Order: sequence, then structure tokens, then C-alpha cells
Amino acid sequence: MNARYFSGCSIIAAAVAVATPAHAQQRAFDIPAQPLPTAIATLGKQARLQIVAPGEGLETVRSRSVKGMMDARAALKQLIAGTGLEIATDDGARIVLRRATQSRPTARPTAQHADPEDAIVVTGFRASMNIAREIKRKSDAIVDSIAAEDIGQLPDNSATEALARLPGVQIFRNRGEGQSITIRGISQVVTMINGQEAYTGSSRRTLLNSYPAGLIRSMEVYKALTPDLIEGGIGGAVDVQLRQPLDFKKGMTVAATLRGSYDDQAKKAFDNADLLVAGNWDTGAGEIGVMVNASYLKRDYYESYRESLQPQTNAAGQTFPTGILLKNPKGSYERPVFTGEVQWRPAYNFGLHLRATNVTDDNEYTDTDLQTNMALTTALTNVELVPGTGIVKSATFTATADSGPRSNHTRQLLDTTQVELGADFTSGIATLTTNAVYTTSKIETDQQLMLLSFNKAPVIDAVFQSDSKYGGLSYTYRNIDLSDINQFHVRAYSDTRTRQKGEGLQWRTDLNLDTGTGFFRSVKTGVRYARRSADFQTGTGLANLNALNLRMSAFPGGSTPVSLTRGVSADDAMLPGGWVGYDANWLASMSNVKSLNAYVDSLQATKLYTDDGRPAFAPQSAFNGKETSYAAYGQVKYGFDLGGVAIDGVAGARLVNTVLDINGTQYAVSRSPTSGGNVTTYTPVHARQNYLDFDPSFSAVAHFSSALQLRLAWTKTFSRPDFSQLNPSQTFSQVLAGSGAYTGRVTTGNPNLLPIRSTNWDASLEYYYGRAGAASIALFQRDVKNYIVNTIEKDDSIPGALGIVDVTRPINAGDGTIKGIEASVSTFFDFAPGMLRNFGASANYSFTDSKQELPATDATAAFTGQTAGISKHAYNLALFYDDGKFRAKIAYSWRGRFALAYNLTDPTKNLNWYPIERLAASATYNFSRNLSLTIDGTNLTNRPQRAYWGSEDFHDRVYFEGRTYSAAMRFKF
Repeated sequence: MNARYFSGCSIIAAAVAVATPAHAQQRAFDIPAQPLPTAIATLGKQARLQIVAPGEGLETVRSRSVKGMMDARAALKQLIAGTGLEIATDDGARIVLRRATQSRPTARPTAQHADPEDAIVVTGFRASMNIAREIKRKSDAIVDSIAAEDIGQLPDNSATEALARLPGVQIFRNRGEGQSITIRGISQVVTMINGQEAYTGSSRRTLLNSYPAGLIRSMEVYKALTPDLIEGGIGGAVDVQLRQPLDFKKGMTVAATLRGSYDDQAKKAFDNADLLVAGNWDTGAGEIGVMVNASYLKRDYYESYRESLQPQTNAAGQTFPTGILLKNPKGSYERPVFTGEVQWRPAYNFGLHLRATNVTDDNEYTDTDLQTNMALTTALTNVELVPGTGIVKSATFTATADSGPRSNHTRQLLDTTQVELGADFTSGIATLTTNAVYTTSKIETDQQLMLLSFNKAPVIDAVFQSDSKYGGLSYTYRNIDLSDINQFHVRAYSDTRTRQKGEGLQWRTDLNLDTGTGFFRSVKTGVRYARRSADFQTGTGLANLNALNLRMSAFPGGSTPVSLTRGVSADDAMLPGGWVGYDANWLASMSNVKSLNAYVDSLQATKLYTDDGRPAFAPQSAFNGKETSYAAYGQVKYGFDLGGVAIDGVAGARLVNTVLDINGTQYAVSRSPTSGGNVTTYTPVHARQNYLDFDPSFSAVAHFSSALQLRLAWTKTFSRPDFSQLNPSQTFSQVLAGSGAYTGRVTTGNPNLLPIRSTNWDASLEYYYGRAGAASIALFQRDVKNYIVNTIEKDDSIPGALGIVDVTRPINAGDGTIKGIEASVSTFFDFAPGMLRNFGASANYSFTDSKQELPATDATAAFTGQTAGISKHAYNLALFYDDGKFRAKIAYSWRGRFALAYNLTDPTKNLNWYPIERLAASATYNFSRNLSLTIDGTNLTNRPQRAYWGSEDFHDRVYFEGRTYSAAMRFKF
């Protein structure tokens, strides 16, 4: 037999081999029509047989459905009927399939050459949709997923961007890309790589935007956690699945992508590339797979916004900004990412794997801005108010002189390495898996800021609430030439360095017993041990140089000022076209930074840069923590029939013990009129926590038919506070005036914070139809306790305090409820005639209603309102075409308005965001099965993000991003 055999997603179907023949055993089968490799693998698992099939061309063939009580051989024959396969050998525990001599499976490359009942090509969009729906359909958890269309072809450029297309997932964009995410209104999310916890620096989550799409096989978003999933996310979990070598066909696989892109606002081209080399061989020592997958991206971006800063109201009742700002976030990031893996299966029921993944994210920012401050006592003339309000629409005023151009240089390096060693073993009904993972991650940030000031106070004609296309700020200077560096002097300079590191070891072992088709279908149990450390330190040297009145040319790097233009063609507001400032690029060299620091130190008596020319780390800002967790879980998968309806589900619980030790420093500065000086003390402080969480879980799926099912789930989850919130370090300053008046302030973390806990209810009605169609509607509710908020409280028990002290710290101080609806549908128009059946569409909609209740404190009133950062309404729409040779897609996403931040003392200072939209399009032409060209564009509508303070009558900002256009050539063989 001249056949090539496959495994992983291709097919070594597997399942569990039993010791005795299974010829006569009757089993219940429920296998829907689907891609043939997946169907064979499913049958092998249900029958506990090893089934081996040839590997050429089966990906494009669909199976028949198999349902009912029957012998495994009869089920297999029914499954492969008409596919061109037949049974070659059968030893009772292992079945080998071969191609029938006179029959070949029919794969239809285009719709024009087939009868309506012929198989449709399962590639591209159709294959991606089918994989995603099968993950959702078969999962024991509430889950949505995205699968790559092909090697290196996730629908977007990063993990974060792709996740935004799923119902219930919202992202916030910054610096040219999506960054932070929430799931159903909650940001406390567990992030995983291949099922193992992943994090960056001293945080609890990894930055998903650092993972390029080219390395990702699929991503799964768990919205309700089963006991076998890692704890720590009340919002759920995101599992990024990277490719593995045994996913590929036998022999060598090489795939690569070369992409060139252009940002029309940055007016710069950038490029990225992916390369995958994988081998999969049958050897005398067993099946061996080796894979190296690498990606490189360098991206330049340029964004621009105009902003009226936080409102203030003067004695005359006029409300106007505390300042006006033009800002240009500008920079680049460079991301080489590498993952390599070796898999070895010395036997069909035993395997080992070793994976190493490194993510480097090198960011450099050279932001520039022009800020003009306004004091509360600023005299306003030519005042026009917004009708019916006290909000100033336009006015003429003289600004304070202590404002002007600012130049910022930031270098941030993120470096994370994760190494995983794992094994799996199957014997009879038992499958044992074990994995050990080591993670080390660091974030190094260096930031310099040069601030200039006007030599004389400028006179400004401003329209704070303009009638321009997007509203908001519009203004001009009367008496200042912004291109003349002699109009300014240096006001201040600062240098900050921050270092954080995370390191950890996690080990888990899981045992699954496939107990058959009775009430108890399987029993799964496992244990997990995790130990990690988090270290953080920072130091800042801030020099106030305003009184020296020095020109910028006196400073190193200041002799060659740069002209900083604001080039946003889509903005019609009347604004300064540019200004002059310090060249932040000069600070890209650390030797230049140290030279500038030395000069600044020479200007003042108190030296700021005492650690090899940089600011020393401040003990009161540092912490180091060590956390150990011990987890054990047990769950059963059950099933039974009720009135002709098959019902199955999972019931179980996870028990977690968390032990935390965290160290910091208490810092106190005291001054009294008798001594006439300051006394500074540093005192080490240690805190410890030890708590237990018991999280039960129950789910049920009612299968009304092979296409329609109802999923219900009830779970309890928890999220640990961030290490920065637990930091026991504190800064304490107090002043006792000669009059006897006392002021004392403490800023600190809170090592006694409790985890945030949530009780969750979920229901999802799901309908699967056609060859890739799916529709669902889901209801959910989260009852959250122990929200963490920052508060100011009076405290008369601070050691060494001379009176009552204002203490700012995070506390557990509120409860909340998040509930909503999610609806989604996706389909190809398989019912349509001719080429119309190659079209398809998808849509999803999310409604999220949240209520957060915060109690009153000494400084703030009680608060009840929507959780910050969450849109009530969001939807995604897509129309696509795929005939196997050519595919195209246009996708639109929209999220409604939301509050970004609340001011609990003054609601007029709540920062609110208007709706955000994105339009993207792509087209791919396959020259052959191994070579394709893709062109795409993002942010095609180019509508800016906009925000307002309190009410829509007071605009905050108008934020412009660039469009990007790309062309990518992909090949594989």
C-alpha cells in the first residue's frame, strides 16, 4: 500500500486502543457530517479504536453523518461510504484505511463543475469557519474561537485585533493597534499559550498584541470556565494555540509570508515576514515532528489628536478647559517572535513534546505635543457660551506662560520566554497528560521628557466647541511665532527608568478516564502547582529649570531644534500647523541621555542622576512578591436521554490555595518648625496572604437534534489582585506649620486586598447547519463582589504621624452585576445556484448592561453606574467570497459609546467615548495550492475616535489614526 499517513489535525485518529476486540460491541454514535479527517478521528475516539487513513486530499472531502446504536465497523463503513476509502486491515484494535481501487473521493475545486450534492472545497474562509464552529460545538465550556484560514493567515495582524471580531470581546486601541481586551465587560482575563498560563513582566496577563497572526493556529475565548481550566479570570480566558509539528502532513512543510505595508498618516512603509519549517516523519523510533516558526514585524505609526483638557468652572459660572493640547503619538515597534517545538510519539499511545517560545517587543516612542495651560482665574473675553449651558464655546484669553512644546523619548523593551515540556500516555480508557512550563519575562522602560515654556504669555483665540466636521478644539495664537525657538526657554526635564520582571514555574498533571456511553461518560481529575515571582522598581529625576530661563541651545542635543508638523489631512479644524521643539531622536542613544543628565545635574545643588548617570531607583516605589498556588480539580462528563432528547454536560469543582509573600518599603518625610529640616526614614515592610477558593461548576447541553442544542452553565470564578495593587510600600509626607496646621499624606498599595469573585450564569442556544453555518444566541449574567477601587480615607493610626493622615490606597469596596445578550450567525450561501454559493456572510451583536455599586468614602460620594470601559452595544458584520481560487472579504466593526473613566467627586469630569468604527477589506488570489497573493486595507473609513467630558456639549478630544494598506505573498510546499 503506497499511502502516506497523517496525525494531529490531518488524522491519526485517535483514540484509545482497547486490549480486546470490539467487533461485536454496540455503541451510541453521534457524528455530524463534517470534513472527513475530523469525522474519522471522532469515530475513533467514540469507538476507542485507532484508525489510520491515507493523507492525500481528504481535507476537501466531507463525511456522511452517523447516528444511533451500532457496531463500530458498521459505523465506520457508513461514515466512509462514497468517499473513496475502504478498510485495508483490521486487527480488532487498529484499523487501516486505503483508497478503493476503482473509486476516488470527489473534491470539487470550483462550484461551476459540480452537481448540487457534490462536495464543496473546504479551504480558506470555509475551512476557518468550520474549524471555529466545531470547536464551539464540541466544547464542554462556553467558548468562541477564531481559526487561521491557512498557515500564516489569521484574519488580522495580531491576536488582539482578531479577537475583536468575536461577540462579547471589546478592545481599546492605542499606538496603531488594539491592545487591551475585555470579555463581557471584564478585564480580569486569564491569558494562555497552548493551554499554559502566560504573562508579561510583573503583571498577571500577557500582552496579546505582541503575538503576530502568522504564528497562530487558532484562538479560543472561554466565557465560562470548566474546572480543568486555569483559574484567575472572572472575565474568562483566552487560549492562543500555536502550531505544532505533528499538525502537518508527512515529510517537510515550508511556508513563508512576505508582507509590505504602508501607513498613510505616518507616510511610511513597513514590512514583516513569517517563516515556518516543519518536518513530520515515521521512523524506527516512532513518529517524530520538528518545527521552527518565526515572525518579524517592524511598524512605524503616527497618530494625532487635539484635546480640551479636564473642565473647570470659575466664579462667574463659566466652564472651560484647564488647558488645550495638540499631541502627536509617534513611534515604531519591532517584534521578532520565535517558537520551536519537537514532538515524539514512540508509540501511538505515548507522546512527548518540548516547546520554546520567545516574544521580543521593542518599542520606541518620540511623542511631541504643544500644551497651553489655563488657570482657573484666567480672564476670558469675547465669550460665547454653548446655548442653554455655562460651557464656553469660544473665547479669547492670555494663557499662563508655564506651558509650551514638549518632546518625549521612550524606549520600552519587553522580552518573554516560555519553555514547555510535556507528555501524554493512553492505556485502555485512561489518558494521562503532564506538562511543566518555565516562564521568564522582563519589561525595561526608559523615558526622557523635555518641556519648553513660552518666554511671554501667549494670546489665543480659541473655539473649544467648534463647528468643524468632528467638533472639538480649534484655535490660533496671536502673538507667538511657533517656528522660532527663541520664543521659548527650558522649563523642566525628567528622566525615568522602570524595571519589572516576572519569573515562574507551573506544572500540571491531568487524568481522563473515558468510561463509555453510560451516565458517566468520562471522569477527569488533575492537580496544578504554580510558583511565580514579580519584581518592580522605578526611579525618576525631575528637574524644575524654569527659574534659570535657559535657552534650549544651552543643553546637549538642543542646538538643532526640529520642526514638528501636524499632518492630518482628514481634519478641517483651524489649528497651528506645527511648532519647533527638542529633537527627541537624539535621546535614542543612552550615552546622549547621560550627557544631558550630567549637564542638568550641573545646574543644581541636589544631584538627581546618581546611579551611573541615571536616576536611582526609589525604594518606596519598589516591591517584590512571591506567590505559590496549589490547585486540584475533579469533573465528570455525564450523559443521558430525557424524553428523546440527549443531554450531556460537565459537573465538578476546582479547589485553589494561594500563598503570597510581598515585600516593600515604607518611606516617611517629616518636617517640623522646631528642627527646620526634613527627616527621611525607610522601613522595610512585609505582608503575607494565605487563602482558599472553592469554585464549583455545572453545565448541561440538550441536543434537540444533530443541529440544534441548548447549553446551560453555572460557575464560580475568582481573580487575584495585581501585584502592583498588593504592593505594601508606602510614601508618607507630613508638614506641621508654625500655625499648628497639620497636613499628612500616605500613598500605598494594600496587601490585604481580597480576590474579586464572581458567580456566573450562562445560556446559549446554538444551531449548526450546512457545511459551515452556525447561529447562536446567548444570555449571561455575572454577579461580581470585591471590586477594587482607589480611595482616600482618614487614618489616625499611622506610626509617627503628628495628626490625622489622608491615606490613598486600593480597597475592596463594591459589588456589581454584568448581564447581556450575544447573538451571532455565519454561513455560506450553499443553497444558492452557481457562483452565488461561494458567497457568505457573518454577523454578531453584543448587548452588555453593567451596574457597579461603590460605597461612599471620606473623599467620594457613593456611586452606581455602568462599569468603565464597556460599550453597551457592539456588532461586527462581514461579507465574503471564496471559490477556492479567489477569496475576498469586507468586515465592519462598531462599538457604542462608553465611559472611559469616572470622577467620583464631580460627574462633569467623567470621560466618555463616542462610538468607534473600523472597516477592513482583503482579497486573496491563489496562483496554485502553494502560492497566493493577498492585498488588504484597514481603518478604511478613517473616522477619528472622539471623546467628551460629562456631556456632549464639552468635547474632550478628536483622535486620528492612519489607514494601512498591505500586500502579502505567501508560499508553502
